[in-house]
Amino acid sequence: MAKSTGGVSVIEAPETRSDPPAEKRLNLILSAGAYSDLAKMASLRRTTMTEIVRLALGLLKVAISEVNANHKLVVTTEDGKVLKELILPG
Repeated sequence: MAKSTGGVSVIEAPETRSDPPAEKRLNLILSAGAYSDLAKMASLRRTTMTEIVRLALGLLKVAISEVNANHKLVVTTEDGKVLKELILPG
């Protein structure tokens, strides 16, 4: 089944095995810009694009939890000066 949101299409691959593996495979259809951004982030972090997606999912999980608890997401300097507030869409 394909889902599309924010320029990213997600295609869920059907399982063909009788016992599901510990990990699931997911194919993404990204815009050229999103793919380029993902590749650049992986290069900067000296890791794989898969690890960047895993990291992003972990960060988003925390962000959603905090927003649902009515907390703000902010970027600060070391001394606590707020530089920007992060707003999650929808």
